[in-house]
Amino acid sequence: MEVNFPMLIHAVSQASSSWLCQLQICRNEEIMRKSWTDGIMWGLAAIVLAMATAVCIAGSIKSQAADTWKAQEAYYQQLEREYIGRVRQFLEARGYRSSGVTLNRIVDGDGQRSYKVLVHHGALNRLEEEAQAEVLEQIEDLGFQVPGCSFTAQLFR
Repeated sequence: MEVNFPMLIHAVSQASSSWLCQLQICRNEEIMRKSWTDGIMWGLAAIVLAMATAVCIAGSIKSQAADTWKAQEAYYQQLEREYIGRVRQFLEARGYRSSGVTLNRIVDGDGQRSYKVLVHHGALNRLEEEAQAEVLEQIEDLGFQVPGCSFTAQLFR
């Protein structure tokens, strides 16, 4: 059997050339597949990072709002204590010692505050209605002058 070396070399070179082309195409597809999946992974990483940042920012805002609410509540509690003190001093100065004074507070959703002062003293209960109304009006006028706050005074019977 006679081997035609030039033909064999030509056939082998064409086969290897075809094989190399297929190998190169597979590599290109693999590279494209890798770059496509890499893009997805980077995108997912960016989304997770953005969500973590959003959660941190939301937590910070909530914390600041809670701190503001606490400070505001402490401010109003101090005003309320001072108001009760003024009411007791007023009543003692008018001769109604050891009066019972109760302050009830209602805070609406929009932050408006309504205060109801209940005063208990036997001598006040025995006064005429006009005199009672005058004392109660003066007690209401002792309230702190903060916008959104209203005061009502009543006798506790």
